[in-house]
Amino acid sequence: MYLAKDTGSVSRVREPRGIDSAYKTIVGTDGAISIAKCKTKGGNYFTLTFQVPRINLMDHTHRKDIEKFMRAYFPATLKTLGCK
Repeated sequence: MYLAKDTGSVSRVREPRGIDSAYKTIVGTDGAISIAKCKTKGGNYFTLTFQVPRINLMDHTHRKDIEKFMRAYFPATLKTLGCK
């Protein structure tokens, strides 16, 4: 939630809400953030930020699609990186 709400962050997501997921994930009306332990050369965690910048501020119709995308894409990415 810190990353989602920080006004100076690249990861800002409008109206973030946590979802029930195997990974720490928040989904907003214009993007999402997921994080999981993943030991790589770059560190011990992998964070994926997904943003859809052209969504109108008042448009709340994409939240379910964004959640669906993150539920499929994030685990597949972790698998590709060799995270367990």
